[in-house]
Amino acid sequence: MADIYDYYNKYSLWTAQIPDLDEQGRLEFVRKYSSNGVLLNALMNMTPAYDFRCYTTISPRCPRKHYDRYSFLDESNTDGNLSYADGFRMDTNEGYGLYFGWGLMGEIIDGVEYARPVISFVEGGSPSHTQGVTRGAVVYAINDDDNITVRYSSGSLNPTDLNNFGAKLDAALAANSLKLKVETVNGEEVEYTMEHDTYEIDPVVKHTIYEYSKNVGYLAYSSFEEVWPKTHQNYTKLEGIFNSLKNANVRDLILDLRYNTGGYVSTAEYLADKLVNAADDGKLMFKYKVNDYLATSLQHKSDFQDVYFDNSDNQLELENIYILVTEQTASAAELLISALQPYLNVTIIAETDRTYGKPVGFFPEEIDDVTLWVTSFQTINANGYTDYWNGITPDVSGVPDYFFKDFGDPEEDMIAKALDLAIPTNNGFRASSRKRSAQRGISMGIINKVKERNMLKIKD
Repeated sequence: MADIYDYYNKYSLWTAQIPDLDEQGRLEFVRKYSSNGVLLNALMNMTPAYDFRCYTTISPRCPRKHYDRYSFLDESNTDGNLSYADGFRMDTNEGYGLYFGWGLMGEIIDGVEYARPVISFVEGGSPSHTQGVTRGAVVYAINDDDNITVRYSSGSLNPTDLNNFGAKLDAALAANSLKLKVETVNGEEVEYTMEHDTYEIDPVVKHTIYEYSKNVGYLAYSSFEEVWPKTHQNYTKLEGIFNSLKNANVRDLILDLRYNTGGYVSTAEYLADKLVNAADDGKLMFKYKVNDYLATSLQHKSDFQDVYFDNSDNQLELENIYILVTEQTASAAELLISALQPYLNVTIIAETDRTYGKPVGFFPEEIDDVTLWVTSFQTINANGYTDYWNGITPDVSGVPDYFFKDFGDPEEDMIAKALDLAIPTNNGFRASSRKRSAQRGISMGIINKVKERNMLKIKD
């Protein structure tokens, strides 16, 4: 465990708060702790505390109020594969790729109203995506069990019912196969049967161009998976999307990052290069803040040089970009937003009044059969903006994530708000014009949130 202490002290952004101990002092320090995880938590608790603002949708409890609430260990010991249970996965995932929220369907039995699970997100490339499952499908049975409703009263879901359903869902998502009975967004009753599998993530959830008085582009992007080299399928797909936006003379883009929890810094850089106008080529995208060791180490300092836009051949000339966010929008997704703000007319449209709040990232350090990820760098945009520990403040707040509508649907609340702003004279998109008295989402009703991708740099 002494190695964990050493590397945390060496890499941490807050190394000044970690005591420098000699070998005997380190050994005595680590003996106080029963496991690697307990030791890491103790080190993280040595970093400064701050006035953390609790989330309203993604967690019923406030997390730790120390700046380092992000570092973590992977102790999977499975031939180098990261443990999905630790909440870390990039490029590939395993399971069914299904995420749910609670929705009210006007079901009232003996004076009691009931909520049902509604599919809020289907990860690209997953078994559920391959089967054709879509966001907005209302679930009526899981593995032939139709006792999956939860009592709803006075704005709250019944805790006992939630626990019972949670146990059922956890077991179902861990099983080798899954059967769902749903009502799709089109009102069609469908049954899906799928197998638990490992899959390669397709981060492009949806892309389209709304063709009205002017063309407005839309791109829903779920995670910053690898895009390099140029032969990579993600690079090829994104290049095709940006070419279609250019050919349609798109000047306004809706970038949907509502469930994007981050990923590779290199992918955030790629997207920023594609979105910022060619006139900004060579200007500062962002810079890093690291401790003195990383800033001067011959091994590491080249990884933390200032980053500049490299987009002299970019032919997409955006005038406005509307970014859709929730409290799940985090890490590298926040980095992209921050990097764009000094150069584009960015309008952030949020479900609540914030994003997740994570202006920091890390890289892996292998220690025997343990991988340590120490919060080691902070990013700062061209305006010097960096301290969004309580999330990035939106321009428009309180817009529901209306998961009864699929991604790309112009009548979904967040998309409709963006279209209202992009084409203010056209009332055809206004969410208020939609008749939805029998369906309404419960904003506090996230069932299983998307796993964090973080903000990652991989050492060469």
